[in-house]
Amino acid sequence: MNYSRAVGVARFVLVILVIALVMALAVFGFKPWGLGGVFEEGTVTLGLDLQGGSVITYRAVPAEGESISSSGMASISNVMRTRLDAAGLLEATTYLVGDDMIAIEIPGDSDPTSSVEKFGATGVLTFRMWDDDSEGYDKVVLNGDDVTSAFAKTSSDTGIFVELNFTADGARKFADITEQVAALSASGHNYLAIYMDENSISIPRVTEKIDSESCIITHEGGFESSEANYLANVINAGSLKYNLEVASTRSVGPTLGEKSLSTSLRAGAIGILLVIVFMICVYRIPGLMASIALVAYTAIFMLVLALLHTNLTLPGIAGIVLSIGMAVDANCIIFERMKEEIRSGKSAKAAIKEGFSKAFSAILDSNVTTFIAAAVLYLLGSGTIRGFAVTLGLGVVISFFTALVITRVLLYLGCAMGLTNIKLYGVSERSAE
Repeated sequence: MNYSRAVGVARFVLVILVIALVMALAVFGFKPWGLGGVFEEGTVTLGLDLQGGSVITYRAVPAEGESISSSGMASISNVMRTRLDAAGLLEATTYLVGDDMIAIEIPGDSDPTSSVEKFGATGVLTFRMWDDDSEGYDKVVLNGDDVTSAFAKTSSDTGIFVELNFTADGARKFADITEQVAALSASGHNYLAIYMDENSISIPRVTEKIDSESCIITHEGGFESSEANYLANVINAGSLKYNLEVASTRSVGPTLGEKSLSTSLRAGAIGILLVIVFMICVYRIPGLMASIALVAYTAIFMLVLALLHTNLTLPGIAGIVLSIGMAVDANCIIFERMKEEIRSGKSAKAAIKEGFSKAFSAILDSNVTTFIAAAVLYLLGSGTIRGFAVTLGLGVVISFFTALVITRVLLYLGCAMGLTNIKLYGVSERSAE
């Protein structure tokens, strides 16, 4: 074996080891980084159709003298969807029931009691100052409409807190109000109470006018990270048009169950194996390299699912399978171009270069249009539709990378190892003449 061939073999082995490492990270995780394996409980959440969960139905309760409207219920549905998405529950679904009720389905939720308050809170943020008539902090002087955004943050001085950014009008109000509150220091009522619904979050003392476009909310005893994130998410989502009362809560079982899920995964593995056999039989060495790239695709996809703690449902699995098909389709386009170049008399290495170059535009167009479709589904869809869009979009990006980068690298390394006989590329001697 000459030096260049030995270098090619060494680099090929290195690529295989890197793919194996990514696969190991995806399957087993890496505890020092806090990364769990994709099959570990809590890493990837299965959807309601695969593992069951909870269904909570709320009834809208309008204020006295107010009636329920379809636009008001649509507003509640949008706010609820935003809260669920902010909590990372992309596979949770919301739907209206009749004229005055809304239901949410949360996969993997074994304790619907905690979810009832979390997602059903009205979410009205208010700032209140002392009211002499009621002798309490009941005078509302600012509300959530004066806030543009909220973020959970951490600092060494205050610990975990929530930062609020005001609108231009809200900032002016805040400056005037803090000046008024600070003037109450003689009576000892120079406090500005911050409430979420009717629950007091914080009652900071105000000693001077605060002319700022933002403020922070701290909590006596300190916020937990989850509490701060929840508060920020509720503020960002906005308040509900009507108060909600719980009509019913129930836990539901999976549509498919663990046995059907394992059967589906087994069927998927068999399908990938058949694709690998087909690619190798038809395209020989390019098919083998594409099969290795397909393994790399699987490893990278599982790692991304683990990193994002994705909620996975049947539509999500369909998105993954569809993107696998796109990866194989891209390789087929490239390999057919390569065979045409070899038949025209080019060497294997030159054919690889030309094959990728001539197939690139067709593959790019296909992937871009599919990604745009996935983006539209994500932006306009909800629940399981968005879950399908997420896995499809991720799959398109990853398959594009594996088809055009990993497969190309492996093919060039194959040439470096001396695999240049055109028969190894599915082309006969007669065809090349």
